[in-house]
Amino acid sequence: MSILEKHIDGDVVDQARLFCQNNLQPIARELDTNSRFPTELLPIMAEAGFFGINYDVKYGGSGYDSITTHLVAKEIAKVSAGVALTFHVHWMAVDVLLRFGNEAQKEKYLPDLLRGKKVAAYTISEVQAGSDAAGIKATAESIETGWLINGAKYFCTNGGLADIYFVALKTDIQAGAKGISMFIVEKGTTGFEIGAPEEKMGCRSSYTTALVFNNCVVPQDNMLGGINTGFKIAMYGLVGGRLGMASMGLGIAEAALESAAKYANKRVAFGKSLNTIFAVQEMLADMHVKLEAANLLVWETAKKRDSGKDYALETSIAKLFVTDVVNEVCHKALQIFGGHGYMKYNDVERYARDARLLDIGVGASEVLKMVVGTAVAKLKGS
Repeated sequence: MSILEKHIDGDVVDQARLFCQNNLQPIARELDTNSRFPTELLPIMAEAGFFGINYDVKYGGSGYDSITTHLVAKEIAKVSAGVALTFHVHWMAVDVLLRFGNEAQKEKYLPDLLRGKKVAAYTISEVQAGSDAAGIKATAESIETGWLINGAKYFCTNGGLADIYFVALKTDIQAGAKGISMFIVEKGTTGFEIGAPEEKMGCRSSYTTALVFNNCVVPQDNMLGGINTGFKIAMYGLVGGRLGMASMGLGIAEAALESAAKYANKRVAFGKSLNTIFAVQEMLADMHVKLEAANLLVWETAKKRDSGKDYALETSIAKLFVTDVVNEVCHKALQIFGGHGYMKYNDVERYARDARLLDIGVGASEVLKMVVGTAVAKLKGS
């Protein structure tokens, strides 16, 4: 627990910690081994209010602020980063629905999404278009009966698990980023097929699949926002997603630090406890100091989100910093464990694999450095 958490730890965070301890921790390693999301826990998660924790009670949310949401997400990520990732992508979809959906769309979808009766997925990427979101090729064509969708999506987190899919598609194939629109597609729609879960390096308790659309028709009302405004919508979803990824990274890092500290206290080498050796003390100190700094940064970013101000720059900065911190913390935790840390029977091996996604998912670090660098040039160089 960070210094700040000691002053805000509330009932819902305690509830999340208890849920993880009683329900998730006993099966976390099995979920990773079998690449399985614990669907049997969905009713408990829904009852706890996790799916709508950060959203207005008007639509069925729990009404908590972003700081509380961040703390709950950390608790889940400490035990299973893949389960935490499932929530973060669900919240990305809810973010764009709340911001860009019309009232009819909100009334139709939000109550079930916020109460955990249905799960959402959010997908932009294609085989040839990852960081280059403007390069997508899957299309939606306006026809008499609605929108005709053809093409494929790749790397869809929550694919198969989700009931509602928020999908970025080309509505003007010649217009690049200005020819993208966002659509809502329901699982089970004719012509919509979901691929098998991919085998991943880490975060294996979340599902990642391809999506295939073959003459799939959705109603005209299923467009989110205006035509050819989907790129802006897609980028807005990523803003919240980057804060979520930072929270997930902090959870992984805290779990790795706790494991390393416990191991250093009990392991004897060269005739003394590891925790008395300066090299180990130095690693633990570095891990803790950088983690405290990362917590403060994410905390401030969550506060800005709640203020209603634009927090796109802050969330990119937070994700970049947390990415470096979590990978360093996991690396040093493995060093403290030595050869034992390289073995799958110790959780630090899983933490290191899970942490690697931070450099790639919801904005690769190289892309975020371009985003931050461009903003700094404008802010500081004018």
